[in-house]
Amino acid sequence: MYSYLERNNAPAADYQGVIHASCDDVIDDLIASGRKYDLILTDPPYNVGMDFGNNTDSLPLDVFLSEMKARIYKLKELLTDEGSIIWFGIHDYICYIQIFMYEAGLSYRRLNIWHYENGFSRSKKEPATHYEPFLWFSKSDKKWCYNVDEVRVPYKSTERLKSPVKYKDSKGNEKIWVPSEKGSMRGDVWDFPTLAGKAFKEERTEHPTQKPESLITELIKAFCPMKGGKFNGSILDPFHGSGTLGVCCEKLNKQGHHIIWTGVEIEKKWCDVAISRLNSI
Repeated sequence: MYSYLERNNAPAADYQGVIHASCDDVIDDLIASGRKYDLILTDPPYNVGMDFGNNTDSLPLDVFLSEMKARIYKLKELLTDEGSIIWFGIHDYICYIQIFMYEAGLSYRRLNIWHYENGFSRSKKEPATHYEPFLWFSKSDKKWCYNVDEVRVPYKSTERLKSPVKYKDSKGNEKIWVPSEKGSMRGDVWDFPTLAGKAFKEERTEHPTQKPESLITELIKAFCPMKGGKFNGSILDPFHGSGTLGVCCEKLNKQGHHIIWTGVEIEKKWCDVAISRLNSI
């Protein structure tokens, strides 16, 4: 049975799993211990007034931005040499987060889009929202992990594959492109539905910004290191919420992978939800 750690009762540095604590306290613990992660995959508060049981999503803008900047600088210290940060944001403020990551000395890889068409609009005065951006920065500008073959998608058409596709390499040599049996390379627009409607009632919790397991699992497959054909890395989520990161990691582990993960959540309610989900796998 899964349970979570109360950070006030025990040191968090060597713990694996859900930790009930402020992420700032745990991040300091982890830095002091020398802990490193291959991937930091997180969906922090967007500061748009959501009710998480505290005021973390309703801060003055200057306070919100200064807190996020300080965390980004510290989180860089927790990355392995080839580690990456995947950071979900919102249109309003993702530009600030991107600048903070540049300033922290992280290397920009891509701004990706989580695209969905089953959301809904709260206003008729602006276009409906059909996407959320998420940033990918790596610690190194030379080496990073991206498992291209693990996240390929089906080809949209096979017509153009019937004839050889010729091209020239950097040296001018003629080459022939052969389609991968695993499908087309994934682009930077990731199509996954939100957890709206009856189809997702079993997965959905009360958490107001819960991400779908399908999306988070795909991100793990893309950015978690592999060894011997299995995912074999360490992942941190400092804003664990309802526990989707942990649930996805454990479902993969039950398939024979070996992912070490840490999820930090300040609200006990969401820690309880995360543990319930983990115990129902």
